[in-house]
Amino acid sequence: MYYKKTTEIIDDFLKRNKIPHLSIYLEASLTTYLDFKQTPINPKDEASVPLGTSKMYGLPHLPDSIDFPLGLHFIAQFNCSDLKPYDVDDILPENGIFYFFVDETLEGISCHYYDGPLDELKIQDYPVQEGKLPYEDKFKGQPRAISFEESEVIVLSTNVYWDREIGDLSLVLIDELKQALGDHIITIDDVQGHVNVLSGDYIFGKACFHQNEDHFDDFERHVLFFCFRMGEGHVNFFIRKGKLNPKKKLKKQIFAVYSPKS
Repeated sequence: MYYKKTTEIIDDFLKRNKIPHLSIYLEASLTTYLDFKQTPINPKDEASVPLGTSKMYGLPHLPDSIDFPLGLHFIAQFNCSDLKPYDVDDILPENGIFYFFVDETLEGISCHYYDGPLDELKIQDYPVQEGKLPYEDKFKGQPRAISFEESEVIVLSTNVYWDREIGDLSLVLIDELKQALGDHIITIDDVQGHVNVLSGDYIFGKACFHQNEDHFDDFERHVLFFCFRMGEGHVNFFIRKGKLNPKKKLKKQIFAVYSPKS
């Protein structure tokens, strides 16, 4: 995993330069994003997708205990066994599946969790309701398989303290990281901030805000789980104050914030 490789390179660099006491500080400057790959699936081939697979759009794989919410679109299901190797903040359970649904106004969301046998899952179509949802054909007709291999992007934030403590060595360290990690490492400064480091759909990392909403609310108190593009902006799903507890109601632990581009 690239996060582990990054910390190993930093620790080795600091030891070689006799400043190992900076290890905790520098590792706190790292943020992991999962810029996962998406492969289109022919809607006619939905049945060929293994039950419980991480996927976006199309139709969810639901157990009988979870109803497809009326008036909402299926956005994604994530299998925790796929995500856990990259969960450096330890916010997710080891196993189980999280489901995300939203409505077209982005005012209604519904999140669910299932931790049971995969053979009890079924492909669930949109429920019969009065009138078709405005974007039902779009979401239903664009299923995508997800791959997390080679999806890690590590962001290293530098600031005045960094420059003062490491000085010219910071350029050497950054060069070593880029040589070892290539496109999987991005460096930014705290003045610039995490200004929409990734433009697509991703998991973990920092939220995507287009209107500086984070200046008016303390979103740093929460942890970003999932961010995806919708309309002319992004929807950010946050976990309140850290680690999820699947045994408690998710609606009290997960909330969403939509940020339009204009």
